[in-house]
Amino acid sequence: MDELEARVALVVARKFTPAALANLMKRFGSAAAVLGAGKDALLSVPGVNRQGPDALAEVVRERLHLKELEQARQHGIALVSSADPAYPELLRRIEDPPILLYVKGTLHADDTLALAIVGSRDATVYGTSQAARFARDFATRRITVVSGLARGIDTAAHRAALEGGGRTLAVVGSGLLDVYPPENKRFVGDVASSGAAVSEFPLDTPGVARNFPQRNRIISGLSLGVLVIEAGLKSGSLITAGLAGEQGREVFAVPGKVDHELSRGAHKLIREGARLVEEPSHVYEELAMLKLLPEQPAGESAKAVLPNGLSSTEGALWPLLMPSDPLTVDELIERSGLPAAQVASGLLTLEMKRLARGLPGKRYVRLDQ
Repeated sequence: MDELEARVALVVARKFTPAALANLMKRFGSAAAVLGAGKDALLSVPGVNRQGPDALAEVVRERLHLKELEQARQHGIALVSSADPAYPELLRRIEDPPILLYVKGTLHADDTLALAIVGSRDATVYGTSQAARFARDFATRRITVVSGLARGIDTAAHRAALEGGGRTLAVVGSGLLDVYPPENKRFVGDVASSGAAVSEFPLDTPGVARNFPQRNRIISGLSLGVLVIEAGLKSGSLITAGLAGEQGREVFAVPGKVDHELSRGAHKLIREGARLVEEPSHVYEELAMLKLLPEQPAGESAKAVLPNGLSSTEGALWPLLMPSDPLTVDELIERSGLPAAQVASGLLTLEMKRLARGLPGKRYVRLDQ
């Protein structure tokens, strides 16, 4: 059995924790050597439980690893081992790097200049607009934006990075053929076109709760620093921030309203030493390698693709709207140059077509197709 097949077998067995896999690789030197070792030898390795060797033997006996390889090939998913030159260098340096990554899209050497943006799934408009603001600025400086493809802050960061003409890496807590949350399955294609969706889990793994703390070490491991925007005191984002600190990464936090539950996590991090940031430049000041990066104009990928079947009024208004940075009716009147009644009518029909959404205070955001 070759090395890649052996690594797939270890992952598909599903009974080895990242720490156990790291210990196995240190003890035996390669995955192929692990598969050649006896049951007693495997059980002598710290972190290996009694179910592991039997599960591994079943995978090999049923050729499940070969089925996994074929399924990945059919869906255009690359398998990148930690011995591969394409494996992210920053991630390779953490204590328990994944021995195998499933990748939909491409990994670039330039992704060593990467920053993570994480936060609440139940983010407010303020939170998603801040995530978009920071991500868009990172993208214009060709900094790869890393996040977890979750609802709320994560999705806002990924979308803004793409709108800014940049790259983004989405680290999912499920298999790439069972993406969670389900509404982001189609969005994976957009991410893969200018970055990659990444997982360490077998292809058909569901997005269950226990996967996400494990996933979070990859988000921080891929990044020079982690920016937390809106997080409760029990948020997984605080786990990511803690892992970032353990990995020697910088931790940043955007402050919020002092009386809002979703501000408590970020404010706790600030009290414990995270850098309070109000502008992207505050992040760059802390990371010497980012200080001198010039802002570059966004490419064609930053432009929203105009939906089909829009009236002239709808076509004038829709590109002005942003997905996570609400504009008021007055702002849209000023920017479009259209009469107030025409703007109001256009916004109504955009809402009916599910291309825009009205928010309290007569503010509107764009809904992409």
